[in-house]
Amino acid sequence: MKIFLDADASPVTEDVIHIASSKNIPLTIVKNYSQNISSDYPEIISVDIDKESADLYIVNHLNKNDLVITQDRGLSALCIGKGSYVMDFFGNLVNNDNINVYLGIRHVNKVLRKQGIYSKNKKRNKKDNLLFKQNLIDFLEEKNLW
Repeated sequence: MKIFLDADASPVTEDVIHIASSKNIPLTIVKNYSQNISSDYPEIISVDIDKESADLYIVNHLNKNDLVITQDRGLSALCIGKGSYVMDFFGNLVNNDNINVYLGIRHVNKVLRKQGIYSKNKKRNKKDNLLFKQNLIDFLEEKNLW
């Protein structure tokens, strides 16, 4: 199993690097070239700044049973279709059972934004980070990688 991190606006980059490196799990971080991420452990791929470039790279290099960490619901759907696991930045597993709900919410929010109505996103806090880390570790334990 390999982990792919969609690093566009990722609040969990350092946590993913730490967890993957501590168990020597292969990690590829995909970011656009305007982001500055440096670490000796992961493979870091820089792509064009186009909003779909990172997604396309991940989908084209993904294998069945790899783990993709992303908040992008469209990318999530594509990865599930390829037989991979998907986890969001809150540690929720995205799968065939819940992807339609996530895509529906994304659609409703897009319609509301077009109407000038913006949802208020809650600010990320330390509890969110701890929950993500624990859920990632639990997932890796389940897969006998921790």
